[in-house]
Amino acid sequence: MNPSDNESNSRRIQRGLAATRTQTRDAARLDPALLRMLIAKRLPGGIAELQDRWVQSPAQVDRDAAVPHRSTMHRWSTGKVPRTSDDLLRLCGVLDIDPLCLLTLPQADPDLAIEKLMSAYVHGRWQPPALEFLAEFLGRRSAWPPQGLARRYFGRDWYTAELEHEPAQAANFYATFRIAAAGEGPFVYHVAFRHSRLFARRWLQYGFVVRHGLAVRLRHINGHVDTYEAPSLASPTLVQTWFGPGSVCFRVASLHPFALTLDPPGPVEGEAVRFPG
Repeated sequence: MNPSDNESNSRRIQRGLAATRTQTRDAARLDPALLRMLIAKRLPGGIAELQDRWVQSPAQVDRDAAVPHRSTMHRWSTGKVPRTSDDLLRLCGVLDIDPLCLLTLPQADPDLAIEKLMSAYVHGRWQPPALEFLAEFLGRRSAWPPQGLARRYFGRDWYTAELEHEPAQAANFYATFRIAAAGEGPFVYHVAFRHSRLFARRWLQYGFVVRHGLAVRLRHINGHVDTYEAPSLASPTLVQTWFGPGSVCFRVASLHPFALTLDPPGPVEGEAVRFPG
C-alpha cells in the first residue's frame, strides 16, 4: 500500500470523527433569527438590558449567579446553546419565551435527532448539557408539567386546560382542539394524556405545538412534524389528536394564557396540524 494512501485514510477518519463530534454537539441549537428578534422587540437596551435583567429574573434562589459576558451572549445570538440548563432557562425567562420554541433540532434528519434525545433521557447523558431540563417533561409523570420550572424562571404557574374523552359517547376518530390566545407569540402548547385506570393515572407528554404569527408547527415525540398557516392572527390554533377506545384525559399546558375548546366529531373546518394516531 502506498504511504500516501495511509495518510489519505487517516485524514478521512479524522474528518469522520470530527463530523460525528459536530453532529453530537449540534443535537440542538438556538434559533438565532428568533433570538435576535426577541431581544430587539422585548429588550430595547439590547444585550446591556439583557445583562441587567439577568439578576432581576424570577430565578432568585441563586442571586450570585454570574452574569454572562457580552461575548457569551453574542455566541448565543449565533445559535450556540448555553452551557447549562440554568443559563438557558434564565435566558428564556428574561425573554418570556418557552425554551422549546427557542431550541431547534437538526432538520436534515429529525428522526435521528429525536432518537438522540430519547437516548439522552434514558441514559441521563444530555448533549448539549443544557437540554437536561427536558427530563422533567419526558416519561410518565404523576405531576405534569413541571411547576418548579415555571415558578423559578418565569415567576408564575403554567396555564393548563383539560379535556375528557369518554368512548361511550364516541370513539376512534380524530378530535379537533381549538386553542385561542391573544397576540402573535411565539407560544408553545405542550400536550399530554393519562388513562383513567392505567399506569397509575400518570401523565405522558407526546408532543407540542408552536404558534408564531400565522405559522403553526407540531412535533410528535416520535419525530413526526406537521405544519400549516393560519388565515389570520385572530384565528385559533387547530390541533387534531386521536380519540381511541379507552377513557382518557388530555391536558394542554403553556407558559402563556390560552383558551381550549373541543369541536364536535366531524370534519375540521379549515387546516389543522395532526398528531399521528
